[in-house]
Amino acid sequence: MPRILVVDDEPDSLLAARAALTGAGHDCVLAPDGPRALAFLSAGRFDVIVVDPAMPLHDGWPVLAAAGATPVVAVTSAPPGLGGRPVAAHLPKPCAADDLVATVAAVLADAGAAG
Repeated sequence: MPRILVVDDEPDSLLAARAALTGAGHDCVLAPDGPRALAFLSAGRFDVIVVDPAMPLHDGWPVLAAAGATPVVAVTSAPPGLGGRPVAAHLPKPCAADDLVATVAAVLADAGAAG
């Protein structure tokens, strides 16, 4: 079961992402800010990180830097390419649950972790 780290400061966005991704068979870990996401990253491995890098407090840009080889899906109102680190996919915020699930599935398939 793919393990997904979801990072967003909006509780409704976190809960919607968890519902959509667990419904698609993924194990989700939720982080409401960058520092907690970094703690999760240092403690374990994830197959994909879904993050809003443009959070107003404790932003997600350090999460992008710490992701290493882990593919990142940026779900944000910020334009693509901001922050300098390439991401596997960019979804405008807000995004539909179906779009998030399809994007994560495509990223997992590209990374060879879809099983």
